[in-house]
Amino acid sequence: MTRVRALRVVALLESLSFVVLLVGSLLKRTTGPDLVPVLGPLHGALFVALVVLVLLCWRQLRWAPWFALVMLTIGSPGAHFAVRATDTGPHR
Repeated sequence: MTRVRALRVVALLESLSFVVLLVGSLLKRTTGPDLVPVLGPLHGALFVALVVLVLLCWRQLRWAPWFALVMLTIGSPGAHFAVRATDTGPHR
């Protein structure tokens, strides 16, 4: 698996884990089951993996340094879509 493909997969998983964590937080406050102690570290690990992969791939994806910084800042909401939109090489 290429680094860019790994970045694409991790970005998608990280985005999904963010949504699941938000739902888990809502459930914790409304119905009682507390999934946050499990979902929080999982999301955190995926975010760390996302940061590492963005730092490894931003030049290959021809991202400007400011854009890579934005991807590191917003993480979940935009990373997956940004990787898909800018991944145009033969490694797809």
